[in-house]
Amino acid sequence: MSSLLLALRTSKTILLLLIGVYFLLAAIDNIADPSANWTYLVHVLSMDTLPGESPLSFRAIRSPIGQRLVFGGLVTWELATALLCFLGSLRLGRAWLGSRQQFSKSKTWAVAGLTCALAGWLFFFLIAAGEWFQLWRGSLSPVLGVAARMFAVIALCLIYLAQDECAPDSPPTG
Repeated sequence: MSSLLLALRTSKTILLLLIGVYFLLAAIDNIADPSANWTYLVHVLSMDTLPGESPLSFRAIRSPIGQRLVFGGLVTWELATALLCFLGSLRLGRAWLGSRQQFSKSKTWAVAGLTCALAGWLFFFLIAAGEWFQLWRGSLSPVLGVAARMFAVIALCLIYLAQDECAPDSPPTG
């Protein structure tokens, strides 16, 4: 097996592992110190940072129970994403010295983890916060840039991971 192929497999495994670490840390932060993001989330859900009275303010969630459910869903998503990425990293690591077919088959959990990450960023931040709760119109809108960057990083990692490998001395397969 070529050193290039091993380096590519290593980079795919490490990138996935680091994304898992990111989500685990985010979940731990939200569990250990919920106030850090809780205040922000309450503002987003209550839509109280929008300029003036918006006809869309009926979308606001002002109920503490509803807000806690959303926060719990966010933390659950972070933990599920971390777990899937860690399982994916483990599977990739186990197939690291295997054939191209073995390594390719080991990507299932990795793809699931990255897809969970993308779906969460897309739903929680870009769709729900950004559009439904009109975050882009309020004073808290800079977080959408962070969400877009994270979405792009994860999407690029998924595209990179999904690429089939080809040894330098063999032609690509169909």
